[in-house]
Amino acid sequence: MIGVIKADAYGHGLPAVAKALSAKRVKTLAVANIFEANAAVSSAPQSEILLLSPLLKEEIPEVVSHSHWIPTLSNLYESTAVEREAMRQKRRVAVHLKLDTGMGRLGGFPLDTLSLLKRIEKSRYLTATGLYTHFSSADTDEKETLHQFKKLQSFCRLAKEYGISVPAVHLQNSAGLMRIRGGKLVKGVRPGLALYGIPHPLHVWQHRFGSQSLKPVLTWKTRIALLRTVPAGTPVSYAGTYRTRRKSRLAVLSAGYADGIPRKLSNRGKVLIHGKRCRILGRVTMDMTIVDVTHVPKTRWGDTAVLIGKQGNDEITAHEFSGWAETNEYEVLCNIGKRVLRIPI
Repeated sequence: MIGVIKADAYGHGLPAVAKALSAKRVKTLAVANIFEANAAVSSAPQSEILLLSPLLKEEIPEVVSHSHWIPTLSNLYESTAVEREAMRQKRRVAVHLKLDTGMGRLGGFPLDTLSLLKRIEKSRYLTATGLYTHFSSADTDEKETLHQFKKLQSFCRLAKEYGISVPAVHLQNSAGLMRIRGGKLVKGVRPGLALYGIPHPLHVWQHRFGSQSLKPVLTWKTRIALLRTVPAGTPVSYAGTYRTRRKSRLAVLSAGYADGIPRKLSNRGKVLIHGKRCRILGRVTMDMTIVDVTHVPKTRWGDTAVLIGKQGNDEITAHEFSGWAETNEYEVLCNIGKRVLRIPI
């Protein structure tokens, strides 16, 4: 398994997640760029670090200087630049090649990737230790996912016909694990969202494994910074998009859109306080969010409000939260702000 910890481990906190995966003997961690690579190395110094994004030219010397960092190559000019730097530093660099089977973002087309593999076989400074592709629609389109997998299989057969060795193949993302069984061809998988206990696509995971197949590792909380009782007709937050319909008790939470609560949740999202759902009233602001706690009389200043996670007998999942925000779980989790403390337990 390659543990995908890019984007601050999908908002969960990269240092803590890298350390936890390393302790579980996950050998390879995947990040987006050199900033994340450096953070991963600090927490998991023995791990291999696979860089998933293309390198900028000025980043190549630093990547080559780290013996456990593995750049992803898509084409000849990237390969040439890394090889020249490896020659300059007198180092042999492990690389992974990416094949474009339908994502249309990174990777080479089959014949170009074959040529690149053949060239690297002859190189004194580069060693291809991995080959991979990325599914574009595994969460929504099983047919397209299977089509991409068949393209990968065809590529490997073609390489064999040309006498070109194919390095270890790694393939499935979280949704791809539900769609494709890689068989003997695939040597590694790259779970992202599933690694954090979030089933995506939700309906596929629940159908195949039941609703409790994965357990989220994240609970996102804030606290009540202020309590107020206001009369009926009181405007709430910017532009008064909500007016109280009765005498109401309002709780001001110490988190807003700068912390990752989307403005889309204005007048529609909910939080859990004492295990009860409390509706967000008015617009979410930069640093604060206002909720109605009239129906939770035991609420006190400093109480915890759960944005995502369980409290009492109820739970707000990342899937439900992202639905209110009209986006997906990935964006919601990655947008949790830097000033929100990540506390591993």
